[in-house]
Amino acid sequence: MRELDWDQLRIFLAVHRGRSVRAAAQLLRVSHSTVSRRLTELETGLGARLFNRGPDGFVLTAVGEAALPRAERAETEILGLQRDIFGQDARLSGTVRITMPPVFAERLIMPHLAEFAARYPDVRLEIIPTYALSDLSRRDADIAVRFQEKPDQYLFGRRLPRFADAIYAAPEYVAAHRFDGEAPTATWLGWGDSEDLPTWVADTPFPRCRVWHDCADPLAQAEAAKAGMGMAVLPCLIGDPEPGLVRVMGQPPYKGRQGWVLTHPDLKTTERVRVCVRFICEAVDRHVDLVTGEQVGAA
Repeated sequence: MRELDWDQLRIFLAVHRGRSVRAAAQLLRVSHSTVSRRLTELETGLGARLFNRGPDGFVLTAVGEAALPRAERAETEILGLQRDIFGQDARLSGTVRITMPPVFAERLIMPHLAEFAARYPDVRLEIIPTYALSDLSRRDADIAVRFQEKPDQYLFGRRLPRFADAIYAAPEYVAAHRFDGEAPTATWLGWGDSEDLPTWVADTPFPRCRVWHDCADPLAQAEAAKAGMGMAVLPCLIGDPEPGLVRVMGQPPYKGRQGWVLTHPDLKTTERVRVCVRFICEAVDRHVDLVTGEQVGAA
């Protein structure tokens, strides 16, 4: 039997977590063929099959089940070693991987990251716009911008302002529709809801308006609202600056999401990570009125 190496263990764990070669390739950011080849090499070297291939994807065999906890322990030790070494690096150079929601990237922070890149030319930024939660313990990212009330306890974080939502529609739509009473004519843009009056509608100032069209992306939903397809609950950082939208009937923000900039505790003293976290927080603070809905452009 050939000796195992870390790359082979990473392939094994990624296939288990993704349940397919394609998903594992996306997790590891390598090609589909690389994952397939390395998995075949691993099973050939072990002389045993680690996965059964079926309609439900890759499922661990008995040998794979026995190997999994040891592989995960090895992963924990290796990643811990990497963080220890990475955390001792005090130079403001190298790569910083940042994961954040696409709306935050596109509508708020990108000009500031360009400013950061110009100020620190030896730091390479890898920006990952996604709504998925990256695993900071496995170094899927060095920094994560998240919106949740309580982040995982093991993470080190700095609190951002609460990002407010409000209700928006095109001015012409507001003028042409009724929003209250027994038979309102205005309708909601939904998020893929399976019912006309989902529970979130009851928490709005217009609980009698039904959901009609659906669009499960906030930027696309803003465009749909501008086009007169209905009213939408949008982050104020999208809705307030948009000239084609107004807050419906002058409604104030009615809810919000707590923002955080998070990193793994082992990286909080790494200079480039520490400086980048501080830079993001300071950049958001410059737009506090916008993100909290106090920069009012309602009508």
